[in-house]
Amino acid sequence: MNLPSIIIALVIAAVFAAIVAKGISNRNRGKSSCACGCDACAGRSLCHGGDSAAQK
Repeated sequence: MNLPSIIIALVIAAVFAAIVAKGISNRNRGKSSCACGCDACAGRSLCHGGDSAAQK
């Protein structure tokens, strides 16, 4: 691999790491990963560990 390829790979890896870190940070703060809310979400118990109405 030449230098430009290595730089591009490092930039892509940094962007990916930032996206993953932001997702983990949001999950630890209890923020939803979608903008539509959790009331109608089939996976709400996975994010909040129970009934979403009790979390509000």
